[in-house]
Amino acid sequence: MSLGKWVGIGAGWFLAGPIGAIIGYYISKSFFNGKNDQENAYEISLLILSSLVIKSDGKIVKAELEYVKRFFVKTFGMQKANKYFEVFNKLNKQSLSSQLRPVCQQLNKYVNHASRLQIIHFLFGVSASDNDIHISEIELIKKISGYLNINQYDFESIQSMFISKGSPGSLEKWFAILEIDKNATNEEIKKAHRRMVIKYHPDKLQGVSEDIIKLAEEKFLLVQQAYEKIMKSRS
Repeated sequence: MSLGKWVGIGAGWFLAGPIGAIIGYYISKSFFNGKNDQENAYEISLLILSSLVIKSDGKIVKAELEYVKRFFVKTFGMQKANKYFEVFNKLNKQSLSSQLRPVCQQLNKYVNHASRLQIIHFLFGVSASDNDIHISEIELIKKISGYLNINQYDFESIQSMFISKGSPGSLEKWFAILEIDKNATNEEIKKAHRRMVIKYHPDKLQGVSEDIIKLAEEKFLLVQQAYEKIMKSRS
């Protein structure tokens, strides 16, 4: 399945709207060669949002830049990743905050829900890469999540992968990952587990880069782990 089908879009979606404007103004359309342009544009969207998150605490941290670069190197190889990182450096020098909502609205219109969840997962990964998730970064990712029509439960579930809740050894984190209350019955836990397995199964992301699939696999494994830990505590 092509990326175009994965995100449910038609050719040229990225050339219209704010993403196309940013590409044309800051990057130049010569970046695209007519092959895999939709995939390139989706990755540019990740760079735009990553840049905004990285700068949200008033500083640009090397570890966060390196996290983004490693992602693109693993996905595309060093040569193409360097090309993307040239773009990223340009974006980091610009003030794009006014474009946040329009960019998210364009993604929300053309990118499916499973893919939008992975965007939030990726942004938390960027934020956590320096071992210090700043409150301003959390607030911005939450705002992005809202603009992408991702509900509070999904947001908190992904957040729980990176920020532990409760005291050490507490099950609160695992309940949050399954998007259920700690007082849920065993039957409700089983239903929640089945629902989350369907939502985060990597097979829903066919035709995407290996690193995007890896993000989904990490989330999928944590869903399994959450279910096992909760049920074990009740046996």
